[in-house]
Amino acid sequence: MKQLFSDKLSLQGLQGVKLFPVILLFFSMGFSTALKAQVSMSTESMALGGGGTAYLTGYEALFANPANLFISEKNYSIQASFLQGAYYYDSILPAESNIDRLRNYYNRSTFFDAEDDRMVLDQNLREQIVERNFGEVRMSRVFTNQSEIYWFGLKWVRPKRSYALSLRTRYASQYELARGLYSNTAIEHDDTLIFDQSFQHRFEALHELSFGFAESFTYLNGLIPRLSEFIIGVAPKVVLSGGYVSADFTNRYTQNSGDEFWERNVQYSQQTAGAFSQDASLYFSAQNGVMPAGNRSFRELMQTTGVGLGLDIGITYLITFGDDLSVLHRQDDPTDQSLRISFSVTDLGAVYYYDDPVDIQINPDTYETRQTGGLLQTEYGGAPNEHYLLLEEYGDLLSSDIESRSQDNFSTLLPTSINAGALFQYRRVKMMGDLSYSVSESALSSKGLTSYLGMEIRPIRAIPLRTGTRLGAGLPGFFSVGAGLETKHFDLNAAIQLKSGSSGPTSEILAASLMGIKFYFQ
Repeated sequence: MKQLFSDKLSLQGLQGVKLFPVILLFFSMGFSTALKAQVSMSTESMALGGGGTAYLTGYEALFANPANLFISEKNYSIQASFLQGAYYYDSILPAESNIDRLRNYYNRSTFFDAEDDRMVLDQNLREQIVERNFGEVRMSRVFTNQSEIYWFGLKWVRPKRSYALSLRTRYASQYELARGLYSNTAIEHDDTLIFDQSFQHRFEALHELSFGFAESFTYLNGLIPRLSEFIIGVAPKVVLSGGYVSADFTNRYTQNSGDEFWERNVQYSQQTAGAFSQDASLYFSAQNGVMPAGNRSFRELMQTTGVGLGLDIGITYLITFGDDLSVLHRQDDPTDQSLRISFSVTDLGAVYYYDDPVDIQINPDTYETRQTGGLLQTEYGGAPNEHYLLLEEYGDLLSSDIESRSQDNFSTLLPTSINAGALFQYRRVKMMGDLSYSVSESALSSKGLTSYLGMEIRPIRAIPLRTGTRLGAGLPGFFSVGAGLETKHFDLNAAIQLKSGSSGPTSEILAASLMGIKFYFQ
């Protein structure tokens, strides 16, 4: 088994932390503190459970459903916002307090440092991990640490068309851990015992500049004799990618009924770009495997390693009723009584990685053994490069004889999703629901179908109160709540998402969104 070598100096407190990650974290918490990713991590939609395909009408609709840019719920010509962000942190174990959760999230948003103190696991902690994350039969669990910040957003409304422009950065560290890392109990499936100690770890960062527009789809509007409108929106974007890693380790034991031996299957593959490639080359070229140093800056995670193009498109069918005449007088009458049915496809496109790409494939191996592997000794938090820690513990069959090593440029798909949503709005009440299906798998999303439900009530027109939830197989449940202050010239909104347990909501903040500010100009 590879031995752990490290000659780096341990960091004391926040010594050596660069200014950029501090600024990013400050704005993520101070202005808007949410794997399959949520439809939107904007302040308002997070309060509604994470949906937004039919709900969002501001500049954020560029990334959820550009068609909704055409809809205005107050009179304005220009909407502007700066430095709004979000974070989502799904941990293996609960923290003693939400302040500790924030500290843990920050530490796991930078490169892994092998010399940092990590929680040593005893039997009680392992049982807590299994109960909290795997239940009785779940074989593996996906965890995500994710952030998103809108550096700026602009929307301007014209008589026949609306436009928007926004720059955002989003990044995620997603990892999947098998049950066997924490429990000695094998799972029986079709007369076969399965003991799995596999893992996956992905990190991805994207900087996106999006420009889009929305307009009435006049060819369809005359077909239906009511105050309604078909709206289409298109938002192409330029994408610059940050650091990238995708590591996949298979370590599975199977035993047929009546057999004495376990059959062990081991396999590993890894694809990297940027600073991750330098660390991978060091680890896999050294005779004994040198653990990458943790003294890299957060800026290195964000530095450009590739370039890509993307497209977000959407359609909304807007039906107004009562005395809502916004379809006829869009710039004079805000929409406040309507039914919206929306459909969008987001993140169509790909990223081309060119900065020091490395692709490593190690020969798979299968053999018989009397014993399964030991349990993980320390907590795993999902920091970038932390997967080497698991290789140190379980990768004893990974020899230096690599089957293939490639330095060819490679491409990956953006986290494409297909979204459908509906919203019923009657003056001070909104009820909404979304279905979202992730087509591609990445650090920013996992394949699968997820639904979002939310409601907004305004006891006073200027004060919206919001609540919602998310339903998805294998995802942690939560209940979201939020409130805002909306005036003629600015909106101020906040939201939190509280992790739910078997008996209902807990006090554990899974995600939060504070002080999302928008300004309006006539």
